[in-house]
Amino acid sequence: MSRFFTAALLVCLSGCSVFAQAQGGDAKPAPVRIALQWLPQSQFAGFYMALEKGRYREAGLDVVLLHTGPGPSSHDFLVQGKADFSTLFLADAVFGNGKPAALANVAQFSQRSNLLLVAWKDMGIEKPADLDGRTVSYWQSAFSMAFDVFFRQQHIRPVAIPQHYSVNLFLKRGVAACAAMTYNEYHRIYQAGVDYDRLTVFKMRDFGLGFPEDGLYTLTETAKRKPEVCRALREATLAGWEYARRHPDEAVETVVRESRRAGVPVNRPHTLWMLSHVLDSVCPPEAGVRRGHLDRSAYTDTVRSMIAAGVISQAPPFEDFAPFEAGVP
Repeated sequence: MSRFFTAALLVCLSGCSVFAQAQGGDAKPAPVRIALQWLPQSQFAGFYMALEKGRYREAGLDVVLLHTGPGPSSHDFLVQGKADFSTLFLADAVFGNGKPAALANVAQFSQRSNLLLVAWKDMGIEKPADLDGRTVSYWQSAFSMAFDVFFRQQHIRPVAIPQHYSVNLFLKRGVAACAAMTYNEYHRIYQAGVDYDRLTVFKMRDFGLGFPEDGLYTLTETAKRKPEVCRALREATLAGWEYARRHPDEAVETVVRESRRAGVPVNRPHTLWMLSHVLDSVCPPEAGVRRGHLDRSAYTDTVRSMIAAGVISQAPPFEDFAPFEAGVP
């Protein structure tokens, strides 16, 4: 189990060339490195399928996927030059923008919030105020911003406990509440034998904090220098998500294979559960949602909530943060 808590778990999956013609001649350029913000799971099925089915290769991209974990985040990988692109939650990208480098949204895959806080009812947790002074485990650094805003919004100060790969501390009742995703930990708790009626669930979206989650980011300077790579990467990854949507059984087998290759515990029922829920976020059934695109109002609402909670004082204009939505560069 110790390898789940290493600074970074790297699972390298390679495609073909990255716009070799843009580099001049036939010289093979360095691969496009994408840091994914967690260990192998269905959350990244679109990336796996884009690679496996040749969508990146068809777009002229040589892609390497790097999995990060509870240690250095995908944001760390990006700003430290260990990756060219990274996946981040919108709120975490807004918070980290300019620290220490400006970020640009290349694509917005997850269009809704899946974040939860799950608490034990028999520990007296029925409303947000009941969390004040209680032990709550949640992910630090990456994934934490929506929870930080929630705590400030509700005027509560829980005792924060770092949460890593599993929810075992919660299951052993070592904390009163823990962080969960609707498509992951919430189902794992059920698989561990806990009926949902024993839990109090706080959905971030029920408190006006339904921030879109997984997006693809790069440094602003990279977006300006390589706009064609950014656009090709967005379209190829969307094609991968569409393939996963149309072929869920094949996508599940791919995720299971990648998880086992990385030594991550996995089972098919949970992998399928996660995939179906992730697809609802990436390919929502609502009319008018543009897959892969960041909606201006979603960005504005996220920024306003973060400013109101006092976690940031300002944010870049939408046109700077999401240049491909604004039609530039």
